[in-house]
Amino acid sequence: MPRLAPITCAILLTFAPFGLSAVHAEDGPTDSTIAVAEVTDSTYVYDLVNEPSECINSNPRPDCGKKPQSSGDRGGWMQYTVFLVMLAGVGVVGSVLIRNVIRRDRAIADRMSKDQ
Repeated sequence: MPRLAPITCAILLTFAPFGLSAVHAEDGPTDSTIAVAEVTDSTYVYDLVNEPSECINSNPRPDCGKKPQSSGDRGGWMQYTVFLVMLAGVGVVGSVLIRNVIRRDRAIADRMSKDQ
């Protein structure tokens, strides 16, 4: 019986998101009734400060982009915040790992000293 509980929990936690994410259709106006203007010009205009021939490269060059307009743009405060949160998470994982290795080594050293 004790093995049944973890298996049941694993099954429920696996399939619960699928049941919660079911989408139900609603009766109402659709977006297909809105007229869409046809685009005839297929020329793409790059949103860059300098000439595209100078800026387009596999490695972004300096002074070729534009300053962030919103917080989610490249180089905005949200991108820096995510980077700092990721660094903090890696730091926490690393410190826990180092702490546990040190504890394990001390426990092994204590057992070896007691055996002698």
